[in-house]
Amino acid sequence: MSGIEWRGITPEEVVRDIENSVKQYRDNKYAFQVGLKDLDFDINQELLEVSGLNLPFSTIQNAERALTERVIVPIKLIEDDDIEHQVLEFDPRPVGYSGFMDCVTHSLLLTNHGLFEVGHYPAVNLSSQGRYWQWFLHRRLATAEEIHSIEEANGWDQRELLKRVYNALTGLDEQN
Repeated sequence: MSGIEWRGITPEEVVRDIENSVKQYRDNKYAFQVGLKDLDFDINQELLEVSGLNLPFSTIQNAERALTERVIVPIKLIEDDDIEHQVLEFDPRPVGYSGFMDCVTHSLLLTNHGLFEVGHYPAVNLSSQGRYWQWFLHRRLATAEEIHSIEEANGWDQRELLKRVYNALTGLDEQN
């Protein structure tokens, strides 16, 4: 006889294994860049008037300026696989740059799915030969559960948490 032992698998074990596989996929999903197919922004009309910018923005540089000056703030992101993120807090200040000639700006984004480093950059639309604003989730820095634990343990609100993460990532001591 061979040394192989055979045993049956129960339906409960199959379900558990599938659930564990799905959990592992979700946990590992944000280890690499995740594409976004849509974003929603909130517009601060008062800041829009003061800024001298007009909608729609005529250039991606104007959109980046509006983002930096908080004229527009992302409120919802939708991943390529339709997972929706409700934005809880966004910090437009760069925590890093990447891409050819540092064209991609990385910022901090706190959503209902955790804390992320999000990238945004000018891209080229080959079908219309125009430029458009491309966003992606660069990596997840912490899960929603980890964020909640950190906030509870330290008595921080979301803004304070982002301030501390910004300081840690950039080495800069924020004055704002």
